[in-house]
Amino acid sequence: MTEEEARSWFADRYDAARVGRVGRFLDVVREESGRQNLVAASTLPNLWFRHGLDSAQLVELAEDRNGLWIDIGTGGGFPGMVVAILRDAPTLLVEPRQKRASFLRDAADALGLAHVRVEQKRAESLAPQPPAAIVSARAVAALPALFGGAAHLTDRKTLWLLPKGRSARSEVEALTGSWQGLFHVEHSLTDPESLIVIARGITPA
Repeated sequence: MTEEEARSWFADRYDAARVGRVGRFLDVVREESGRQNLVAASTLPNLWFRHGLDSAQLVELAEDRNGLWIDIGTGGGFPGMVVAILRDAPTLLVEPRQKRASFLRDAADALGLAHVRVEQKRAESLAPQPPAAIVSARAVAALPALFGGAAHLTDRKTLWLLPKGRSARSEVEALTGSWQGLFHVEHSLTDPESLIVIARGITPA
């Protein structure tokens, strides 16, 4: 998929204001990448496809849930900031690195995303919150570590959307005896060999 096709994917699904905000955010990421390593330099010419669409596809998998979305390890803003642009519900971005957390706060303010909160912490250090409707984490940690670090932020109704690349099936299989729930694997729109783990009903085994 080309950059123009990725933009068209957004335009077919979202209004011009939201698509414009996504574009503004990607421009900010491109500019900030000269000061800190937000994304791989090789992906900068393809931000709409490699990071915008890769993030937005999670909203398509979110079953129209409108509650709190917690994104763990947001880094340069993916998927959490794109998710926040495409939804109006509360969004919590969890990022332990100070420079990146500051970047995320500044970007949210610049884009007028009043429903976004940034916590400069690791997920396991967050105080318990009302259970998240959705938790996402893109290439942050193996599934047992993710579930162990964020279980106190969720309940059995929470939907987990976890891009895992090619390791998804093996990571799910490795949960036997430690975590249980309902698991489904979807192919990523941006790489047919990359997979997204969709999980619910997660509890310790």
